[in-house]
Amino acid sequence: MLVLAGDIGGTKALLQAIDLDNPRNVVAQAKFPSQSYDSLESIIHSFCSQYHFTRFEAACFGLPGPVSGRKVALTNLPWVVDADQLQHSGHIKNIELINDFQAAAFGIDALNTDQLVELHAGEFDGRGNRLVVGAGTGLGVAPVVRCLNGFWPQPCEGGHMDFAPQTPAHQTILVWFWQLWSHVSFERILSGAGLEALYAFHAGLPAKDNQAWLSAPQVHQLAEEGDDVAKKALDSFVEIYGGYIGNLALLWPARAGIYIAGGIGAKIEHWMRQPAFLTAMHSKGRMSKLVQSMPVYLVKDETLGLKGAAVRALRLIH
Repeated sequence: MLVLAGDIGGTKALLQAIDLDNPRNVVAQAKFPSQSYDSLESIIHSFCSQYHFTRFEAACFGLPGPVSGRKVALTNLPWVVDADQLQHSGHIKNIELINDFQAAAFGIDALNTDQLVELHAGEFDGRGNRLVVGAGTGLGVAPVVRCLNGFWPQPCEGGHMDFAPQTPAHQTILVWFWQLWSHVSFERILSGAGLEALYAFHAGLPAKDNQAWLSAPQVHQLAEEGDDVAKKALDSFVEIYGGYIGNLALLWPARAGIYIAGGIGAKIEHWMRQPAFLTAMHSKGRMSKLVQSMPVYLVKDETLGLKGAAVRALRLIH
């Protein structure tokens, strides 16, 4: 008997089939380019065809966007995911849809210590709450409350909070981004597309001509090679990222750890380790000591959301 776990992102979708009798046994795992498919249903069909699966006892999918009920319109994909339809077409006995960063937060306890990089020791208190945040195709956030029987992630759309400039340079960035979007959320900046726009800003490129922009991996590569414009883009990204996470820490104090996940953080580990990140995070005036007390970890495992979805899928059985 099998259970199915899925981590669905705007760029890629990861699916995993697990042996119910031996949950440590991953029977199959595959990655699919999300933009090449017209629905989650078609991805599941491809997965099942590839590995000759015919039914699942349970499934859980982490989805990018607010999840309420059995039918979900995704934020960064033009899909509507209908749990009842998936249950029927995928021959799945029981199914759960959750927010993608809620899934990521469920995966924290499945990590090994070598999959975490300590960016700031803080004053760890395992009885406290956690916070999971991460930039990728979008910007995900999950407050995690500590209960008597463990940690319980809550769904959240904190990535869509208004971007709040903290320096004159950030003010100039905001004005430039307003040429692109009337509402400049943190996700508009702290995402792959945001890094591309930051490079265009520092390069003096026109805001409306994104055909001339470089991709986020190209910007990162140039920064690693010493390109001044790309380095400025990464510096801005990391500084804004730190300030944003510090704001979240004021809203949701996480003495059991702030975990930075998503597809970007691990790839730019060198930049995340620079003093600018923690300086911006801890610069909270009278509340600086409060934020400094919270441990900060960088998650290097990009399958965190998949691990969390698997945890939930197995709980549907047990």
